[in-house]
Amino acid sequence: MATEFDSQLIESVTVRRNRLSDALLYGSNSTERRWKSTARSFVFSIVAAALIAAICVGVAFVGNLMANQQRQQQEREQKLNSAPLHVPATPASTDPTGI
Repeated sequence: MATEFDSQLIESVTVRRNRLSDALLYGSNSTERRWKSTARSFVFSIVAAALIAAICVGVAFVGNLMANQQRQQQEREQKLNSAPLHVPATPASTDPTGI
């Protein structure tokens, strides 16, 4: 019987200590405390999801810009390599009189 009383006493002290610490941290209204902690978790998860999505969109945007720039540079190099060399034709004589 004494062990049951001791275990009940220890359990009641633990419960009281938890209630006091919760009341000190969150206030006396336990339903409001539960709602606030749930809402806080929800808001933090929404913010984290938005941040992750923004980072993914930013990485994709920068990757797309770099790929387009690289493709344009390769097209310019191909045009320069495949274009025939244009040598300007020089007239036979530079004398305007034709002599």
